[in-house]
Amino acid sequence: MKKQLFKISLLAGLVALFASVASAQSWPDYRRDRDYGRDNRYVKDSIQRLDRLAKDFEREVDRDLDHDRRENGTRHEDRVNNEARSFRDAVGDFKSRFGNGRDLNRSSGDFQRVLREADRTERATRHHFDNYRVASLWSQIRSELNTIGNAYGYRGSVYGNDDYRRGDNRNAPWWQRIPGFPN
Repeated sequence: MKKQLFKISLLAGLVALFASVASAQSWPDYRRDRDYGRDNRYVKDSIQRLDRLAKDFEREVDRDLDHDRRENGTRHEDRVNNEARSFRDAVGDFKSRFGNGRDLNRSSGDFQRVLREADRTERATRHHFDNYRVASLWSQIRSELNTIGNAYGYRGSVYGNDDYRRGDNRNAPWWQRIPGFPN
């Protein structure tokens, strides 16, 4: 009885070992695709989504303003619509400049413009975030901006806060702020 139990447990261990080896060889390594330095496919897809979201956001803000009795036809409505349009235009220019994404430095100035416009747009439209659709779209926009910002080397929130500048390490642990210390 003990011999049979030993043989079964040995067989189960070998099957588990072979299964793990086989699965490790058959599944692709998706971590490689997340390396923005080698493969900018995710950044390009994120920029495409950001462009679509910017257009949807502009349309939804305009719709929300048109349905608001207090703001429809006012200068405030024009200003908010202009901010949303400026953001959409900045995203469109950035998308064009990024192109195939082989050189991130070529489009870094345009991305910084997108961040400035995003900051101004958020401040101008923040009081409309009680509309679920507007708030949801802006949340998705912020997510895409953070994804793109990671590719450009920004840490934390990519706009609206001076503590999170490109390459800034004030929020890093003390040992990572030592010059020459490998991170």
